[in-house]
Amino acid sequence: MKIREMLPTVFTMGNIICGFTSILCASNHQLEIAGWLIVAAMALDAFDGRLARMMKSASKLGAQLDSMADLATFGIAPAILMIKACANFPAIFLWGLGLFFMICAAFRLARFNIQKDDGVNISRHFFTGLPTTLSGGTIAQLVILNQFIQIKFGTNLVVVLLPFITFTLGLFMISKIPFFNITSKIGLKQGIWFMILEFSAAILFFVLMPELALSTALSCYLISCAMYGVVKGRHLKKGYSVT
Repeated sequence: MKIREMLPTVFTMGNIICGFTSILCASNHQLEIAGWLIVAAMALDAFDGRLARMMKSASKLGAQLDSMADLATFGIAPAILMIKACANFPAIFLWGLGLFFMICAAFRLARFNIQKDDGVNISRHFFTGLPTTLSGGTIAQLVILNQFIQIKFGTNLVVVLLPFITFTLGLFMISKIPFFNITSKIGLKQGIWFMILEFSAAILFFVLMPELALSTALSCYLISCAMYGVVKGRHLKKGYSVT
């Protein structure tokens, strides 16, 4: 493997290490740590593909490793985290739900690989269905948010809703609903000062209240992008991005 191909692979390995460690933490009822590990993996996953393209080192091996890492970290780990966090529900119900979520994640990743191998024209501005990264990350941030709310207000409302949210996320992953890719609009084209302001505000919010910042960002993204995608998707042709 060439040196320039190693750096993106290191990020991918970091992704899968976070996923494996998250499973271990969830199994030992360290739920908040398990959730944050999935969030850390989201950051690593965001960088590996961009880094490979920037360094012109994208390879089939890297693509396959990335899919395997995503299945472990954003398919299996969130399912186990949900099962452990929702211990008040019947075990057979949670196991079935976790299995459903994992299968949906695997299906979506396989669909992406097939479309990429077949050379399907992919739009940079829309995802077909909800990305596995965001699905797994949503479960993780809801568990983190529940820990925060439980300490502040003594209620487990988020955990009560989590199984049903997990089922909905699974359906979104395998659907063909176009989700707007907001990251395609973030960059130097919008102006350097506006971009600096955006990132500064985001970092400040995250430093002051990390639990609420993460939940707010992902929740607003899911709601706004789903609504935008449904409206604009009618005018799009085939070839949505499924990364």
